[in-house]
Parts: sequence; structure tokens; C-alpha cells
Amino acid sequence: MKEFELFFDSMYLIFVIFIGIRLLLLRKENTGLVGAMAMLLGLGDAFHLIPRIVANVEVNGFEVNATGLFIGTRVSAMTMSLFYLLFYYYIRREMKASNRTLDLAMPALFLIRVVTVILSFNRSQTMDLISNIPFVIMGLVDIVLLFNRRENTNLGKLYLYVFFSFLFYVPVVLFKETMPTIGMLMMPKTVMYVLIVWKLYCNLKGEFNRDDLLQFALAYLFFGIFAGAFYREIGKIYPVVTKMAFLHVHLIVLGFVLLTIAYLLLRDRAFENARLKKLLTIYNFGMFFSFSSMFLHGLIDSYTVGAFARIGMVAVSGVGHILLTVALIWAVASGLKFVEA
Repeated sequence: MKEFELFFDSMYLIFVIFIGIRLLLLRKENTGLVGAMAMLLGLGDAFHLIPRIVANVEVNGFEVNATGLFIGTRVSAMTMSLFYLLFYYYIRREMKASNRTLDLAMPALFLIRVVTVILSFNRSQTMDLISNIPFVIMGLVDIVLLFNRRENTNLGKLYLYVFFSFLFYVPVVLFKETMPTIGMLMMPKTVMYVLIVWKLYCNLKGEFNRDDLLQFALAYLFFGIFAGAFYREIGKIYPVVTKMAFLHVHLIVLGFVLLTIAYLLLRDRAFENARLKKLLTIYNFGMFFSFSSMFLHGLIDSYTVGAFARIGMVAVSGVGHILLTVALIWAVASGLKFVEA
């Protein structure tokens, strides 16, 4: 299970942060709000999940990283609370209506949550439980509003995702001290968050056109810059290896440079959007698998890693490289046919 968690956590962080960057670069209504939600989700959870990834491969890792793990959970508790507050504002915009009582209550609940989380830094289990009460209430408000407007195609099944995220979360809060294995429920809870972000992204990305090539290129550029800054700072905390240093260079070259060149070559040509969309989808999946594996390599290769984890990293990286190769060969073949025609 520890080995599986390594891949789960790293892929989750890469996916959510990239989607957040992609959304922030879109110039549409609500993209800034939803992009901020996704970035909060990824960056906030990174404070907890990166120490957890390291703890899973380091000898006595959970004892050695106990302080980092604790602080990380407190940070992610506050960022997740802000996520649900922003989610409320998104729902309200979709409803095109406001409720003065809830407009006052939700920020108040958020402030109470932040204060009680800060107070829980004394490691009081009682205060930890108390700090979750306003958070659960915020979630219930979002669930009720989403359920009442479930006929709205932009809201759809979001109420189910939020409901199940709390259904998995509450038992962990209540029983984590007496039943540590119940913490595994945090993985399906995280899946619910991914589904929320993906649904919101699908609401806003619109129909595919060739301009998406340039938009994805810009997203990879900013993600590459972010990866470079991350490598510099995380190296001050953990002994990361050089594979992490290659991450931002590969993102910029394979993501920004190649997609920008493709956009410049195709923008004035009658290339089928449907075929281009398939090519870009395969290419993006290849990027995702390749770079989530590279990120994980950079983070854990300094430690004694089990054979299963190493085989898994090779397999994930291999799948990514195969998809990239398929996309590039298909793109070249399609380009040659287009030129011959």
C-alpha cells in the first residue's frame, strides 16, 4: 500500500497543479476562481503529501518527519477550507442568486475554522475535532446548494463528489488515533477532489480549437518555471536528486517549445481539429505519466526504495514515453500526408 501511495500522491499533485495553472491562463468567466481553487488544492496538499511521500521511503520516516507531517496537515486544513469557501462563491455564481445569510455565514465559518486550526497547533485532539466542525458545516452548505441545483449541467453530480469526500473524511477525523489504518480513506477522498476539479475544468475549457495548442504550451511554460523554483526550494529540505532538476527543462522544451512550434505551423492550415485534439490528448497523457514519474524519482531516489516502487516508476515512465512517441510519430505522419496533399 505504501508503494501505491507514492504514485497516487505524486500523480495527484502533478495533475491538480497543472490543471490549476491551465485554468488561470484561460480568459473566461470563473476561470480565475476555479483556477485558484485547483491551485489551493494542489499546493495546500503538497505541504502534507510531500513529507508523506518521503516518510514512506525513509527509515523511520514517519517519526523523522513527524513535525513536517503535522504542520502539513494544518496548512492543508486551512487551504481546503478556503477551497470550499471559493467553491461556495462558484456555486452562487452558477445559481445567479445570493443568500445574504449564507454570504455572511460562510466567511464566518471559514474564519472560525482557521482560528481553531491555529489553536490545534498545540496538538490537542479535542481542538482538532472542534476545528473540523465549521469545516463540515461549510461542506454541508455546499452539498445542499449543489443538490438543489443538480439539474444545472455545470453543477450536475458535484453534490455527490462533495458528499463522498466528506463521507470518507469524517471517519478519519474521528478514528485516526485509535484506528490508524482508516487513514487509507483519504485516498478515495482525494479522488473525489480530482473529480470536482475535472468537472469544473470541463465546464470552463470550452470546445477544442487549435488555439488550445498555444494555451497548453503556456501552461507547460509556467509549470516548468514553477518546477524549477520548486526544485531549488525543496532541495533545502530534502536530498532530492538531479532527475528533479531535469523536470523543468523537459517541461519547457517538450511542453512549451514543441507545442508552440506546432501551433505556429498549423494555425493557418486546414488541419482537422478532431485529429489535433486526439493528438494533443495522447501527448498530454504522455507528459503527465513521464513527468509525474520524473518528479517521484527526484524526490525519493536518495532513499532506499523497494523493488516494487522502482519497477513502478520505470513502468509509469515507460508508458509516458510510449504515448509521447506515438503522438509525435502520428503528428509527423499526419504532417507529411498534409504536405503531399
